[in-house]
Order: sequence, then structure tokens, then C-alpha cells
Amino acid sequence: MLRALRAKPYDVVFMTWVKLNDGVTIELQPHQDAFLKLANPRSVLENELKYYSSATRGSTISLLYEGKQYDFDVTDCVGRDGTQLDAYNPERCEGVAIQDADVSLDLAAHGLDKPPQKQQKVAADGDDDDEEDEDEEEES
Repeated sequence: MLRALRAKPYDVVFMTWVKLNDGVTIELQPHQDAFLKLANPRSVLENELKYYSSATRGSTISLLYEGKQYDFDVTDCVGRDGTQLDAYNPERCEGVAIQDADVSLDLAAHGLDKPPQKQQKVAADGDDDDEEDEDEEEES
């Protein structure tokens, strides 16, 4: 927590208590593709998240598993409003309580370790240069 606040030892920090909605769903974006290659990444994540009491959209969660650190960005939080006890009324929130709540996890794996896509050169008249090169090679 001190690292997230960028606080140093003996810094004075003022805090305000806020009641968070119980979490329904949180979406996490892993920083490393290696995490998704583990035998059962969802089980590992659920087991490690029991040590966290809340999740805040835009924050980063770090997990240590088998001696390696894995980082995740919290990209989305959906919580249940506690004012209507009988109704199921999920809503997007900035932060949700995940301790003692039945939270479903979504792993967003888009954009991980992708190689840059090769761009094609397009001539001014709209034709691809690659097609002209292939035609010239066939004529030779």
C-alpha cells in the first residue's frame, strides 16, 4: 500500500473511510503473457486475491507466485449496490470490496506481447506494391 501511495517511512497520510459496494465482477489485464501460460491461471489468481480486501479501477495488483512477480491492471469493476438488499442491481464502480464476496474474475488478454504487425506499402493510385513485384517476378 505504501508503494501505491508513493509514501516513504514516517510520512503522514490522511485517510477517509469509505464503504465500498460488494464486488460482483472485476476484470484484470495481466502485464505478462507468461501468467496466461501457467497450468491453471484462474485458480492461481483466485487463490492469491483472497489476500486483497478491495480492487480499484486503474490500480495495479501484484502477485508473487512460485518466486515470480506478476502484475495486473484492474480495468473494470462491477459492484452490487447495498441499498436494495432484495434486488440484484450491479453497477460499474471505481472500487469494490472483494473480501468475503463472491466475485467473478475476467482476464482481459488483448494486446499482450504481440509482435508489431507488418504494414503494406500502398502506392498513390491505391494498388499494393507487393502485387506489382509478384507480377514482375512471374514474367522473368
